[in-house]
Amino acid sequence: MSSTVAYCHRWVAFQVSSLCFYHTYVMEESIDVRGLPALKNLEKLHLTGYIEKGFCELRQLQTLAIINGKWNARLPECFSELISLKHLDLSFNNFSGDISMLKNLSSLEHLDLSYNNFSRDLSVFKNLTSLKYLDLFFNNFFGNIYVFKNLMSLEFLDLSSNKFSGDISHFRSLTSLLELRLWNNSIEIPSSLAPLFNLSKLQNIYADNNMIYNAETEKHSLDTPTFRFGSITLSCSGDGGSFPQSLNHQHDLQYVDLSNINFKGDQFPNWLLENNEKLQKLNLANSSLSGHFQLPSTSRRGLLYLDVSNNSLDGNIPNEIGAKLPSLEQLNMSNNLFSGGIPISIGDMISLEVLDLSNNKLSGGIPRHMPMGLLIFDVSNNRLFGDIQSSMENMSHLVTLDLSNNILSGGIPRWMGKMSDLEELVMANNHFEGPIPMEFCKLNRSLQFLDLSANNISGSLPSCFSSSILSHVYLSRNKLKGPITGFFNSSGLVTLDLSNNHLTGSIPNWIGTLFSLSYLLLNNNRFEGGIPIQLCKLNGLSLIDVSNNNLSGTIPPCLMITTLNDSSHAYYGIPYQYGNYRSFSADVPIEVTIKSISYFYKGRVLTYLSGIDLSCNKLTGEIPHHFQYLRDIIVLNFSHNSLIGPIPPALSELYQIESLNLSYNYLSGNIPSQLLGLHFLSSFSVAYNNLSGTTPERTEQFATFEESSYEGNPFLCGEPLPKNCSTDGSSSSMPKNATNEGFIDMKVFYASFVGSYIVMPLCIAIVLYINPYWRRAWFYHVEATTMSCYYFVVDHILPKRFR
Repeated sequence: MSSTVAYCHRWVAFQVSSLCFYHTYVMEESIDVRGLPALKNLEKLHLTGYIEKGFCELRQLQTLAIINGKWNARLPECFSELISLKHLDLSFNNFSGDISMLKNLSSLEHLDLSYNNFSRDLSVFKNLTSLKYLDLFFNNFFGNIYVFKNLMSLEFLDLSSNKFSGDISHFRSLTSLLELRLWNNSIEIPSSLAPLFNLSKLQNIYADNNMIYNAETEKHSLDTPTFRFGSITLSCSGDGGSFPQSLNHQHDLQYVDLSNINFKGDQFPNWLLENNEKLQKLNLANSSLSGHFQLPSTSRRGLLYLDVSNNSLDGNIPNEIGAKLPSLEQLNMSNNLFSGGIPISIGDMISLEVLDLSNNKLSGGIPRHMPMGLLIFDVSNNRLFGDIQSSMENMSHLVTLDLSNNILSGGIPRWMGKMSDLEELVMANNHFEGPIPMEFCKLNRSLQFLDLSANNISGSLPSCFSSSILSHVYLSRNKLKGPITGFFNSSGLVTLDLSNNHLTGSIPNWIGTLFSLSYLLLNNNRFEGGIPIQLCKLNGLSLIDVSNNNLSGTIPPCLMITTLNDSSHAYYGIPYQYGNYRSFSADVPIEVTIKSISYFYKGRVLTYLSGIDLSCNKLTGEIPHHFQYLRDIIVLNFSHNSLIGPIPPALSELYQIESLNLSYNYLSGNIPSQLLGLHFLSSFSVAYNNLSGTTPERTEQFATFEESSYEGNPFLCGEPLPKNCSTDGSSSSMPKNATNEGFIDMKVFYASFVGSYIVMPLCIAIVLYINPYWRRAWFYHVEATTMSCYYFVVDHILPKRFR
């Protein structure tokens, strides 16, 4: 009978009687065990649903598993009556509160409370001394870990993702431990791991994201550890002192992660590779290591993952790296000081999928022979030169190719259109020239990110760029010409940067159909026509810059600008990963002009920036008087246009604005006093307009603005201008309409000027008609003047033969 296993659903439960003696599975059903007297002798009960009542009457239960149930309450008090339990699994439920009702279960050997919301009463564990397996992962427990020091039978302990504190020295007594998991707590762990030296059975410790500290001055009874680690992860932010020499005694390591710990600039621990033939993964990223990277004396065919990025390693990458580490799948040596060329032997790593050598000082060309199975190839920010090797055509599985910020030259190869899996192509800041190949049209099924900015690329935009998954396009600072073609079906486009080219024509109306668009940069081109009213349909726009073009017409009053304030659209946040390596790592800056100076913003900072720049065009009409769609705007620049009319007081509703530039227009009237409420304003200019009246009171932000913010307005007075309003009386002597509408009303001026030219000749004609004496004198003087001019021309200007 002991080997009998029956699987009973609710519909057969009443018929099973004694057959359902050891295992009963109730799949997503509720059951009242009081109605099943035959189940009272159950020893094992496994549920994936929930039971309503009566289960505490099963006093003989030795195994109870309620997994992924529908509980949403505290543990029932009757749990304390199940004193025969040895195995209790309550994982993946919504239990909350304390676990005090478990204190009488002294026979428990296996307790799994993971993925719940328990939060208190750790004193229970003082009584559960028979525990061999304890899993508290992902709860809200807090308190000191000393409560576990008496659980000397523990073989597995998982306290991860809670709020535990205390020093790891409390675990010295847990001599039966095989595996210890402490992720994501506030436990103090010395980098030397000395308190664990006597845990001879300990094989694996996972303790990322705790409080690593330097304990070099502490004295311990054991100089060398007795444990034989297979895996150790201590990735954290902290000062680790010297690199843990205790690992020098380990020869069975398979998985090592000591990343993000400051090891005082220690030399790279070459002995880790030399001593551990079974090593599969080594992560020493951002560990303040220096010196040369050295390879083991013999090949390490088991090593699959190596990350030594973000250190200060220098010298050349060893030429024989491909022979010594032939099985590598991921190699990250970025952000170091490596020099020399890319080793040719890397081409022999036939399993290599990720190669990141970015941000070093590597020179020379890209090797002809590269692994054909590469998915990610990043050599950005180096000193590589020459053409792109044609042999790269065989890297048909590439997903990410980043060659940016080098000295590479030549044309963009047409065969790149055959890379059907390519999602990210970054070749910015090189010397590439020629057109964008039409073969790129074949990438529409996969390409999401394209950055060819800051090169010498010429020709027109391919009309085939029309992919719904294309999200970011950077083609700025090139020599592209012609109209904007393509992109009209790119409904997923978030960034379109075509700035600083020679593009012509008008801004197409179909841009208003790109509903995901957040960043539109068309500045420094030769666009003509008006600003399309269709842009008003883009309610996700965060930044629009069409400055330095030949645009005309009026400013659409319905433009909508918002601030993202998160990374939902920001490219750097796209979490594509291969193993533990994140793809789509490019962090492309966008140029924005603030305070008359161009800055480059990128990453998370860019998501907090919003603005409109329409400067240096030929826009006319008045500034819109309503800004209900621009409340979150940071930058507003309408300078160097032909705008007329007053400055709208509604600008004071832009509470977040930091930079406001209305200079070099024909604005009239006074400066609204309501602008004093713009408490974040740090740059302000209304220079060179036709403004009149007094400058705003010099308080708060406006106390920081100098004369240059107001100069070029001859009828404006008050500090910081040298013209004093009270001295010359200009302010008091002005007519009422001059204060409100400007000293010179241009419409009245033009009307009076034309009227004068009509009225004056008419008055002269009337006077000559009425008075005959004046009429005769007028014609006499006209005749005399005509004859004098005639003889002057004949005597002094005409040649003698014509006289």
